[in-house]
Amino acid sequence: MHHRGAAPDAVGGEPTPRAGENAQKSTPPDVTRDERPKHAERARANAPAARSPRLRAWIAAAILLAGCDRTPDASHAAAPRQGPVSRAVPGCGAAIDAPDAFRTEATERQQEHLRLLGPDGVTLSVSCLPKRSSGPMTLVELAQWVLSDIVKLDRANGAGRTRRTDEPPIDGRPVLALETDTDAGGRRSTLLFTERAQVFYWVEYTSPASSWDKGAEGRTALLRSFRVTDPGADRGPTRWWHPEVKEDPRTLAEARAAFRTKVRKGRPEKAFDGLPAPTPPRGTFEKVHVKGPVGRLTAYITPDPKDSRRHPAVVWAHGGFGGIDRWFWEAAPRSNDQSARAFREAGIVLAVGSWRAENDNPGDYELYYGEVDDLLALRDHVAKRSYVDPDRIYLAGHSSGGTLVLLAAERSDGFRAAFSIGGSPLFRDPASYDPYGGVPFDPTDAAEVLLRSAAPFVRSIRRPTFYFEGSGSSHVGLAQWMADRAAQAGVPFQAFTAMQADHFSILAPLTELLAKKIVADTGAAANIGFTQEEIDGLRVEE
Repeated sequence: MHHRGAAPDAVGGEPTPRAGENAQKSTPPDVTRDERPKHAERARANAPAARSPRLRAWIAAAILLAGCDRTPDASHAAAPRQGPVSRAVPGCGAAIDAPDAFRTEATERQQEHLRLLGPDGVTLSVSCLPKRSSGPMTLVELAQWVLSDIVKLDRANGAGRTRRTDEPPIDGRPVLALETDTDAGGRRSTLLFTERAQVFYWVEYTSPASSWDKGAEGRTALLRSFRVTDPGADRGPTRWWHPEVKEDPRTLAEARAAFRTKVRKGRPEKAFDGLPAPTPPRGTFEKVHVKGPVGRLTAYITPDPKDSRRHPAVVWAHGGFGGIDRWFWEAAPRSNDQSARAFREAGIVLAVGSWRAENDNPGDYELYYGEVDDLLALRDHVAKRSYVDPDRIYLAGHSSGGTLVLLAAERSDGFRAAFSIGGSPLFRDPASYDPYGGVPFDPTDAAEVLLRSAAPFVRSIRRPTFYFEGSGSSHVGLAQWMADRAAQAGVPFQAFTAMQADHFSILAPLTELLAKKIVADTGAAANIGFTQEEIDGLRVEE
């Protein structure tokens, strides 16, 4: 069975927090998940917060300290109300004005949290989360994540209910406002969520439900006094968490030339069925055989349009593992269209490769090593086609195919531009590959791992190379790291994040945009570029 979709490259080092994914979105490629098989339902992810021990403990502590179901002792209720006093939130670059009667509660968390106990059973909590400690998520997803922990903590007190309310902007920035309560706990809360380029913030006001209406005026004034005081919180482009990366001074080609990988022989039992690629319907593709380093490899390529012209071509690296199949011509939902059909529909020649050990191809499964050479061999085959312009050949791929594109862009300059969609810049967590053929090399061998990782060799890129991913993937932080290093070194690599999309829903609108760019790229040299505004404008279907 062929498995396609999100490559199961794992969250290594510090896992990534992610909100509200239980049944809404697929886990991106840095989180263990099922590849989409050709005859199976699309897999859904567990909430990545569950895979993030340190950050999950961090958020749980914040919720507990917020006092969702705790009531201050009577000594606080007796304190007289006085005028507001500015209270700084440690480590957050933010402040809030609370009456003098509100007293700071000492907590184990000395940074990124402030908890105040007020009269009449009121508690106030202010927290922040630096985005460098988080995987990419939207404000709504952050709120879903926080609320998921509140609901778990409140289950002993009764089912929680949540409503969205209207609140004016804070410092001119949008605010997401929610109200929650519990049936048996008799507590009611308002939560405000806001963000800056580098930091998320949320404020929680909790009081007994019996005094909620009476305290409306004071509650509103208190919540609206929250402000961000650190200009650095909004300075520069957003940067998300990534594991540590050490640059290698060699080019990837140099490093691989001095190394010989050692892999298990043969085809894996899982995800690789050894069946020939099916024959495409007439007019869609030709099934061809490509001369590869280990023998003849199967590929699909769009036929000659017989118009006596040379056309641009895209060499597409499929997602997942096991080979190519009918999904390249069968209908697919726009929320997960892995067919790359946008290129064919734009009149671009599309070539789709099957790599060593996939389908009924010869060779051994090497997992991001020899498959790079197979991709480049397909590129050479396409260049010889009479209806292809050899100077306008582009590499593109999704998920595991996006990983191959990154590595190929560092190994060769025999293409005009390259587009990696959700590829893995760093090889991590070998165990996550167990359902998909496993890891065919010794994962404790640092050289084997290094030479399957694009990030350390980013300076090897010589042709325009672009990286795209949706929200939720820890690949985003790594790709941003690559882009920052590339900018410093004058390397033509850029990374973009579509926060409105996920690892799959980005595909249909993005490939349509890529096709338009390729058709318009007719000069002597590549003249393709993107803006974040263009990526933000992609229309995504869930």
